[in-house]
Amino acid sequence: MKYFTRELWLGMQHPTTGVASVQRWNRNAIAYQRQFNRLRRRLSKRTCLFFDRADVHDGELLYVRVDDGNRPAPLSHKVRPWRVAKPFPVGVALSVLEGDEAYLWTIRYSRVRRVLIDFPTEDPLFHRDGEGLGDWGYHELTDAGDQFLRHEVLFATGSRLLVEARGLTAHRSPGRPTTRKVRAPRRRTNARS
Repeated sequence: MKYFTRELWLGMQHPTTGVASVQRWNRNAIAYQRQFNRLRRRLSKRTCLFFDRADVHDGELLYVRVDDGNRPAPLSHKVRPWRVAKPFPVGVALSVLEGDEAYLWTIRYSRVRRVLIDFPTEDPLFHRDGEGLGDWGYHELTDAGDQFLRHEVLFATGSRLLVEARGLTAHRSPGRPTTRKVRAPRRRTNARS
């Protein structure tokens, strides 16, 4: 992570360094937004919506799937001969439930050149023995060079997920309907003069 680092997240937790950390966080958030704005033209509007508005902090990663596009056929299909591999045949998909569980986001990466899952990390953050990756903390999308984008996620445990890909899409669907925030109906008053 370049902008929303584990050290910065830790600094925000301590009252003695809190003010300086908040100022540094704000500077990093502005710098991140500036560089993200340069990436917008490479993403669909729906995918930009994920990076702009998805409330995934304290969300839950439900799955990560890695597909090796170099295989000759799925088990359910008739065997076919091996073919010459296309460049970057690997694909990745992940699903994250927003922190308030209102929406479920599915992110798909195509033409993947790198996948890294650092779990369990040797440098824990807010970790308790026996837990998984922990809550989705912060994430950022940056340019990885050679037309690749790098999406990194820092989890509350300190674990990290990194995917470098040339293609990236995001799709939102309803989460748990019982947890959606429902506005209370307006009360009408019968004020007569």
